[in-house]
Amino acid sequence: MFSRIQLYALVAFAFVAGMLGIYISGVQNGIDRTKRKIDEKRLSSMKTAKEVEDEVEILDDPHLAARASEWVREDKRG
Repeated sequence: MFSRIQLYALVAFAFVAGMLGIYISGVQNGIDRTKRKIDEKRLSSMKTAKEVEDEVEILDDPHLAARASEWVREDKRG
């Protein structure tokens, strides 16, 4: 009788340990996925910054001023 209780306890423990392992694995996968998304966004931002920096270096000063004037509001104070 006691060995049957031990067997049930062992099976229950194995089940709980398995479920805990699956849960922890899922949490770790979620963390990895989030880190990967952050890294991809960071890399994309770095590429965009590099492209802008390269484009600014290519432009001469008068052309740069003309392009910048498109994005800057004129001062309408009197």
